[in-house]
Amino acid sequence: MAVTKMSDVINTEVMAPMIEEKIAAQLKLTPYAKVDTTLVGVAGNTVTIPTWGYIGDAEDVGEDVEIDLVKLSKDSDEFTIKKAAKSVGISQEAVNSGYGDPIGTAGRQLGKAIAGKLDSDSLDAAYTGSVVYAPGTLAPIGYSGLVDANAKFLDEEDGIEKVIFIHPKQEASLLKDSAFTSADKFEAGVAVNGSIGKITGCWVKKSLKVKLIKFEANAAGSITIVSDETTETSTAKHLSTVQPYCAAVLAVGDKVNAAGTEYWLNPIIKMQPDSPETEYTEDEMPAITVFLKKDIQVDAEWLPRRQRHEITAAKYYGVALTNNSKVVLAKFSDPS
Repeated sequence: MAVTKMSDVINTEVMAPMIEEKIAAQLKLTPYAKVDTTLVGVAGNTVTIPTWGYIGDAEDVGEDVEIDLVKLSKDSDEFTIKKAAKSVGISQEAVNSGYGDPIGTAGRQLGKAIAGKLDSDSLDAAYTGSVVYAPGTLAPIGYSGLVDANAKFLDEEDGIEKVIFIHPKQEASLLKDSAFTSADKFEAGVAVNGSIGKITGCWVKKSLKVKLIKFEANAAGSITIVSDETTETSTAKHLSTVQPYCAAVLAVGDKVNAAGTEYWLNPIIKMQPDSPETEYTEDEMPAITVFLKKDIQVDAEWLPRRQRHEITAAKYYGVALTNNSKVVLAKFSDPS
């Protein structure tokens, strides 16, 4: 009698690259990060990102005059590689039913879940940037505000491409702007993949992960983040209530203030190096870097007493803002 084995139902060696392809296809923000693979296959799970301060331009020095010494200034940021994972359980009854494709659906859903986490981490990294465009009077996203936001990059060269991430609710404001050029007006292969168009040198991509800010982190804030077991009040809010509407990553015990006016916080990311000769050197790091420790790993387990298949996908990595000068966070009012 033929016996159906678990390997006949779930082949992890086939599923892993399929999930990786799904992840790559669904990423919206992470493609604009550099993937660093130096930790793959190497012991250790901590990354230290060094940054050096500029010593200043050279100075005129007279004949037979001793040149002054200056010290190099160095700072660094350290973080630990983490694991993003998701697991799906499928009953044998679902497999036997013949309806749909539960195994294939599980693979697609796992890819989507990890892609979503990667994008969220990339956006969180961008939101740690300190260069902010915040006009005195907020207005919906448009040409004038984007010109001023772009000026925050202090570019010395023209034509350096950037990408701005907007929430779908902001799209109508841009489509009505006479300075906006839709993607279908560009020759094939010119527009950034997935962009809806371009304005002020910025390719525009939509993401539901772009945040509407209702709360701002403040050590002396009037609202405290409390555990879910605590009743919410006007001065005590659950993390799940506040985090979706705050750019800073919060924890229980942190304090925030309610934003005076709610606004969208749109990341603008410089996609190109200022100098091709120094691309990806210490002085010319990309805006965001994904430090990969181990690519997608898929494991499957059969639980006979429950007659259930369990499929787990995991990816080991860390995401960091590695060049603060290449990210501008622009504040625009909510048009709705």
